[in-house]
Amino acid sequence: MPKVRIDQKNGRVILVREIRIVLYGIGAMGSLIARALLEKEGIEIVGAVDIGKPLGKDLGEAIGLDRRLGIEVMEPERVLSRIEADLAIHATASYLRITYPQLKACVESGLNVVSTCEELAFPYYKYPELSKELNELAKKSCVTILGTGINPGYLMDTLPITMTGLCQEVQSIRVVRMMDSSKRRIPYQAKIGTGLSPEEFQRRIEEKRITGHVGLVESIAMIASALGWHLTDIREFPPEPIIAQKEVPTPYVVVKPGQVAGLKSIAKGYKDDEEAITLEFISYAGAEEEYDGVFIKGVQNVEMKILGGVHGDLGTVGVIVNSIPKVLNAPPGLFTMKDLPIPSATPKDLRLVVREDWAEAKRRA
Repeated sequence: MPKVRIDQKNGRVILVREIRIVLYGIGAMGSLIARALLEKEGIEIVGAVDIGKPLGKDLGEAIGLDRRLGIEVMEPERVLSRIEADLAIHATASYLRITYPQLKACVESGLNVVSTCEELAFPYYKYPELSKELNELAKKSCVTILGTGINPGYLMDTLPITMTGLCQEVQSIRVVRMMDSSKRRIPYQAKIGTGLSPEEFQRRIEEKRITGHVGLVESIAMIASALGWHLTDIREFPPEPIIAQKEVPTPYVVVKPGQVAGLKSIAKGYKDDEEAITLEFISYAGAEEEYDGVFIKGVQNVEMKILGGVHGDLGTVGVIVNSIPKVLNAPPGLFTMKDLPIPSATPKDLRLVVREDWAEAKRRA
């Protein structure tokens, strides 16, 4: 295990040690998370996992730094079988059936997990059996698993859940995420159909090459669970194209009038055929207004708009990194954001304070 250092603080002895982290997946998002972790003190990246082009490269080169870090990017089995660490930052795919074997391998290697997998944010609705298996595996290995990110994980579920704390009664919740996609990464613009004809957009919808935003169903299920609501149905509607009315240049493509500028994804949760929770994810090139909004009807009504919206990549990195202490200090098992303390911005020094709690129990296990 990492060495434990003794610090004197406020007249008492505190044991602290570095948090040892394995990066599982260093694509676009994994690389951003890695760079943010390197800015923290008390974090030691001890391994890097991928299965694609980064294999065999130094981690520094793989994530776009101008220096080497002395960590080779390797296959999962080579890293997990020989490296001792506290936690894996898992950033590979959106779907739980794809990521389940990866998560299982991390857990069986004794690693706590913070994952960007969207369906892991609230897996109980779609995958009750897989959720049960992951929870049991985590408890057996005395580790904690959390799926989170900016959305699902925060803006369209944790934030509205927190805002209902102002209300004596909640009748309905509507959350809107409105983004100008021209400011996003090129792969994201391609993913939402930017520059396609309406006919090609529809064809890709039918072929499931365009799926809309992954995680709306999970966010609705999480909100309902937090409020103790029994929903009679959750419906996710097919993504709708947003057609450009004027020419919009982006780093990816120049969108002509009549072409697809982006899409709208909507999902709704119903109580006895009444709309109780509505989530609207709208992302297209040239959106004139950007914001994240939460609109709650009840006693009392509460409305909030984050003007300019939250940058998705930066927000995801923030939520992932700031969730690390919450996960390390949580009891073993599979958890969601509604189950753990709300993350807050972490200090520059993230060294783990060792005390007689779950973090210490995990360290000794």
